[in-house]
Amino acid sequence: MRSLDLEQLRSFVAVVDARSISGGAAVVFRSQSAISEQLQKLEAVAGAPLLLRSRTGVRTTPAGERLLAHARQLLAIGELALRDVQEQAPATQVRLAISDYFRPAEVAALLRHVARACPQLRLQVTVGQSAALVEGHARRDYDLALVMEIKPGRAGGRALRREALSWLAAPHFRPRPGEPLALVLLPDSCAVHRSAVRALEQRGIAHTVAHTCSGVAGLQSAIAAGLGVGCLNASAIVDGLVPAPRALRLPALPPVAFRLLAPPRGAPAALLEADAVLRAHFR
Repeated sequence: MRSLDLEQLRSFVAVVDARSISGGAAVVFRSQSAISEQLQKLEAVAGAPLLLRSRTGVRTTPAGERLLAHARQLLAIGELALRDVQEQAPATQVRLAISDYFRPAEVAALLRHVARACPQLRLQVTVGQSAALVEGHARRDYDLALVMEIKPGRAGGRALRREALSWLAAPHFRPRPGEPLALVLLPDSCAVHRSAVRALEQRGIAHTVAHTCSGVAGLQSAIAAGLGVGCLNASAIVDGLVPAPRALRLPALPPVAFRLLAPPRGAPAALLEADAVLRAHFR
């Protein structure tokens, strides 16, 4: 007796809605090759082609269109059944801390992914500077902490992502001749602040901190306003920022790494599952 696999149906619906294999893969957090394999297995079970592929994307065959309606119903029923069962289980509170250098646009997708994979969890999210988050995690103020560091290995845990760190400015920014270079940075408790200042001092470039911001959002706005030159990791660069003028001859900056600090020993199984789900999301 053959049956339909819900994960294959979920991938099928995601690809149809996104109109592409790559778009569907992003929705369900899987690789394109994994999605293609799932679709092939689904077509084998269905006994008919379900999708037509072309340069403009994918569309359903007549058989695929009929299956699509059933797939949506089956997925909805599956989610309803899961919620009904898990309402009987106690919820686990998870205190998740995230570096404000982490790409804001990805935070929502990250939290949605955890919520879908671990519906029994109740997330309490804190965003702040990595140094404070590392200290808070050590005090067990947070169960999990996604932090950014300049020197990989210092905060512990395997790197989930590595990014370049760059000098940035507003398109209209022009340094004032004969005056120290104006900098826009977070407070000196920030590792990026210290690394940038140290690099300038080693190069012998005169500088002054013209504006100090309390968070990365303020830093992005201050740089875009032309208040000075600042530093941001690749995923935190937003529209309105450009590389600092080459004429400044600014020194190269070291790369950064994002790491997930794990829950303490003896943590509940649900918390360990959340840790695994977050790591899998980055892979």
